[in-house]
Amino acid sequence: MKKILLPLFACALLGAASCESMLDIPQKGVVATEDFYKTDNDAKMALVAAYDQMATNYMAPYWNDNIIYSLWNYFGDDIYAAGENKTDGINQNELHAFRYPTNNQFITVGYQSFFKSIYAANLVIDNFKDKADTDIKKRAVAEALVLRSLSYLQLAIGWGTPPIVDHVLAATDKPTNAESQEAVLDFIVSSIDEALPNLGNRQGSGDKNGIYRATKDLANTIKGKALLWKGDYAGAQAALKEVINSGNYKLIDDIAANFHVRGDGSPEKIFELNLVYSASVDTYFHSQCNLSWYWNWRASRVYIPTGVGSIMFNNGWGGINASEKFIEALLENDGYDSKRRKAWVLDYDEVLYEMPYATDGPEPVMGYTEAKAMDKERGIYHADGVYAHCGWFMMKVNINAEDIKNSNNERNTRIFRYPEVILMFAECATQTGQDKELALQLVQDIQNRAKSKTVWSSVADVTLENVKKEKMIEMWLEGCRYQDLVRWGDTDELMDNGKSFPNFKDKINEGNATHEGYVDYSDADWCIKLYPELGFKKGKHELFPFPFSEMSVNENMKQNPGW
Repeated sequence: MKKILLPLFACALLGAASCESMLDIPQKGVVATEDFYKTDNDAKMALVAAYDQMATNYMAPYWNDNIIYSLWNYFGDDIYAAGENKTDGINQNELHAFRYPTNNQFITVGYQSFFKSIYAANLVIDNFKDKADTDIKKRAVAEALVLRSLSYLQLAIGWGTPPIVDHVLAATDKPTNAESQEAVLDFIVSSIDEALPNLGNRQGSGDKNGIYRATKDLANTIKGKALLWKGDYAGAQAALKEVINSGNYKLIDDIAANFHVRGDGSPEKIFELNLVYSASVDTYFHSQCNLSWYWNWRASRVYIPTGVGSIMFNNGWGGINASEKFIEALLENDGYDSKRRKAWVLDYDEVLYEMPYATDGPEPVMGYTEAKAMDKERGIYHADGVYAHCGWFMMKVNINAEDIKNSNNERNTRIFRYPEVILMFAECATQTGQDKELALQLVQDIQNRAKSKTVWSSVADVTLENVKKEKMIEMWLEGCRYQDLVRWGDTDELMDNGKSFPNFKDKINEGNATHEGYVDYSDADWCIKLYPELGFKKGKHELFPFPFSEMSVNENMKQNPGW
């Protein structure tokens, strides 16, 4: 039990025996450990604490970014790590250009965040597993096993051989690396198998509450992804098919809704961290750090379209933009007019002429294209243009006006969306040769919803190369690209990361009478000039380094290769 401590000088005056009795005063509002972890209600409270710890660690551990998004997206070849200019967002640029040290803040905070979440889950497991004599306690332990497995999935993919911690450690414990990445993946699978019999499940695609808790479907998704990483395609396919056959998920027609408040709990969400506004909770937590600003257009370079009917949030730091490589792949696969293309990115003409600005007067004043073309209060207004930008404006995960409440971001944090399950299942089908017809049908649903010009026509199209192309497009900015390239052994695609950061400019800021956007490459190679050794290195960058802070205090840990 925690005790109130009196100053030492008071003990000297009152005598040791007197102080000893005074120290036994119980701390108000605190329950001793030995008096907790007993009842069903205790189990519920401990589980809520585990969810809360995960949400805190995933959503708000770092000043500028949500760790679960940033850690996996900045390494991709499908984005530019951007910002105001080349001196902005240093930690993000380090990741994208593969020039990060072992004390990069994202690497450090990400590693710590996942283990903090594991600790909270282990508190539930340790204290209730052996005394789970009710269904509520059994389910609490099962859900904690799934939450722990989710964090270990991130650690296994990112670091390979993190310590396997299946209980609450003492402060003096110094665990060592897992034997192998496969051992960590096996630990995840065995934990999921232990949990599955005692889990509940989503009750149909309309059950929003079913995606805020660890369910059988989430457990099978984690199991399927772990087995896919292990190369057990048949096992992965079986687990993922359980999710598909549940009937709890379907694609929604409003594809963009999945990334905004109106899509929280949508029929294609498998798991997301629920964010509910409360005036009693710290504003910083609600805002998910500076996510509202960082994942948005750069307002110091471009006018945000905030006219009548605008969906846009009126501020932003432009931390991430589509790469030229991604735009080329998107247009080749989907075509310019696809519904998905328009939900993911807009070109400059669409921004200038189809989005509402404050200067849009009633017809015919500013309604005509000619008038808009000469309007200097729309589009890019900074002479230096928009940094790390190829002329296509990211829409997919922008924080929109609907996502803001009392100046805070209220959009949930997505962890798994149904299309990822479909595309992992389709990949398994290419390897096992089983259920190709089902894979074809499911991927066709994704492509038809996207209004893509590329729609698979027969089982002959169910190939690994086609799955790779579709997944690059559908799962853009959802933390899959870098992971997939490493798992597929396609890391040559990452070799050019950091070598080009073009600016997108508008000639109207150079004396032109009308808007005319263009890509300026004059200083695009600044990073490779400054850091000639940047870029993905095989045998090193497949795994993150264990953070400097961890290696400096735990002599039992072995650093990953190349570091």
